[in-house]
Amino acid sequence: MARGRVAPRGYAAARRLPPGSTSGGAVSRRAGRRRLARGFTLLETIVTLVIVSMIVVVLMQALRQSLALRTRILQHEQDARMDALQEQWFRDTVRGAIADLPDALGTMRGGATELELVTAAPLSGPGLAKIRWSLRQGPSGASLVYDDAQWKGLEVLPGPLLEARFEYMDADGAWQDAWEQPAPSTPVFDEARALIPAEDALPRMIRLSARTATGELSWLVAIPAYLQPPPLLRIEESGFGL
Repeated sequence: MARGRVAPRGYAAARRLPPGSTSGGAVSRRAGRRRLARGFTLLETIVTLVIVSMIVVVLMQALRQSLALRTRILQHEQDARMDALQEQWFRDTVRGAIADLPDALGTMRGGATELELVTAAPLSGPGLAKIRWSLRQGPSGASLVYDDAQWKGLEVLPGPLLEARFEYMDADGAWQDAWEQPAPSTPVFDEARALIPAEDALPRMIRLSARTATGELSWLVAIPAYLQPPPLLRIEESGFGL
C-alpha cells in the first residue's frame, strides 16, 4: 500500500529548492537584478556627485596648503642664504683690516654709525683699499651701506635696523662707542734694540648690533692682523739707520 502512494502536486518542485528558500525569494532577486541593470536613480546620482565634489574640494585645499608651505620654506631659505652672504661679506672686509700710516691709505676711524678702514678684501678686487661701512638712517630705521673707490652707496643690508651701532673692543677688553687710530710715533727700542710696542692702532674686535624684524642681529668680528703700523719700514726716522 505504501509503495503505491502518489506525492501531492508541487511536492517534487518544492524539494528541488535550496533549503530555506522559497519561490518568492527567487522573484525578488530577479527584480533586484533588473533594477541594477537600469543603473543609478536620480537621487543616487546626486548623492554620488556631492560626495565626489567634497573629496575634490578637500584634495584641492590640501594641495593649495602644500604649495603655500613650499613657497614659505623656499622664501625662508633664500632669506637665510642672503643674510649669511651679507654677514660673510662684512666679516671678510673687517677681518682683513690693516693698520696703515696716515700719509698712505689712511688710518682707521670709527663711530657708532660709521666705520672707515683699510682692508685687504675690498669689493673692488684684490689688493689694499680704503672702505667705509655706514648706517644710513631712513624713515623706518637704518640700513647698512658700503662704499669704496669703485662702489658708492651700495646698500648691503636694507633693514630696517633699529638701535643699530658699531662698537670697538680695546686692549683691555672694554667696548667703546668710537675708535680713533692714534698718531704714529717714533719707534722706541729698549737697550737690546727690541721694539717696544706702541698703542694699538686697531681694535681687537668690531661688533655691529641691531634689532631687526626677525630678531637680534650681532656680528662680532675679530681682527687677526698686526694691530700696529709697520714702523720698521721707516726705521731711519728712529735714528737706528743702517
